Amino acid sequence: MKPAEKVLAWALVVGMVIGLIWGPAAHSVQAAEQTGETSRNVESASPTWSGGAAIGFLSNTPDGTAFAFNLHADRFLQRNVSLGPLVQLGFTGDLTQVGFSGQGKYWIDLPETDNRAKVVLQAGIGFIHADFFRNDTSWLIPLGIGVDYALTRTVSLTGTFLLNFTDLDTGPGTDTNVMPGLTFGVRF
Repeated sequence: MKPAEKVLAWALVVGMVIGLIWGPAAHSVQAAEQTGETSRNVESASPTWSGGAAIGFLSNTPDGTAFAFNLHADRFLQRNVSLGPLVQLGFTGDLTQVGFSGQGKYWIDLPETDNRAKVVLQAGIGFIHADFFRNDTSWLIPLGIGVDYALTRTVSLTGTFLLNFTDLDTGPGTDTNVMPGLTFGVRF
């Protein structure tokens, strides 16, 4: 098994463990159901899930600016608080990079948008693996802000800016400490 495949396998395992840790709630919580017209509270015996994907760019990787592909899942514990995994993939001609983190998000309704638009603040911790001149795995702390706009009851458009703090060193002169990323995608 290649190192990148090992990292992806570990990322999936850690994501499933995070999901199991935050299993069904012992009491009813207010869960948010995104709608096109308004956001209505739904009484639920367990928190609700949402997932999504986004594409964009990740700069200052060990090989410069990379094409970015992100996958995320959010488990809403309250109407405006969610936890879940984030997988960040970065690709250039010579670099493959895989980052995995557990993210906490705080969702803020924007006024006068009928609860369709939200600002999303997020922070997390995890690890990242890159192969360029040589392989390196390091810690990862992604901090970010985004916008979420509900198109329908189940589909939202997203835009996210992340600052990824790390300590990657894949060879001579390829170390990086901060990798800013900008992605646009959908959430369902």
